[in-house]
Amino acid sequence: MPRSSREKSAETRANIIETAYQLFLEHGYSAASMRMISQQAGVTVGAIYNHLSTKEEIWKEVILTKHPYHEILPLLVSAEGDSVAEAVRSAARVMVQELFKRPELFNLMFIEIVEFQAKHAADLLQEIFPRLGELQRMFFEKQGKLRNIPAPVLLRSFTGLFMSYYITGIFARNFEGMATDESTLDQFVDLYLYGILEGSDTPVESST
Repeated sequence: MPRSSREKSAETRANIIETAYQLFLEHGYSAASMRMISQQAGVTVGAIYNHLSTKEEIWKEVILTKHPYHEILPLLVSAEGDSVAEAVRSAARVMVQELFKRPELFNLMFIEIVEFQAKHAADLLQEIFPRLGELQRMFFEKQGKLRNIPAPVLLRSFTGLFMSYYITGIFARNFEGMATDESTLDQFVDLYLYGILEGSDTPVESST
């Protein structure tokens, strides 16, 4: 069956975004010109503007479509474990494993922060935030009493801590004492669950 004009248009648009994504990773945002994108995508510059009005709009689409939350969130929601602690440990491992499968994410984050001062982060959060409710419900349905912490803070602290584990793991991967192994990840999980101060809630040892 021949493709409709709408299908062809969608394929062309997706090809432009994918091509731009690869060029941004290879050359950076500023050095990847519209002409380079058009040549690699096999379309004219005018054809690009028929689908995406500016180079920045192309970048915005790259961020929204290539961010790994599409793959990570469903995995987090299905984290194993009957208790909150078990689910957090499982979810953290899943998140970190998926992030390290996507080393290019670091480059995308760097471009967004340096080139755009994170101005498109709000658009990304608008895409992600409604789906975080699924993760919130997963945690609250598990066994264990959670402290009275607002859900946005709970979720932000979770994603922030384990995103930092990923980022510092890349920065310091060759630095002695900065391992990114399972034992270190367990220590990060314990920090998230129990904090850094000794007390009755602090486990004697990490569960594995």
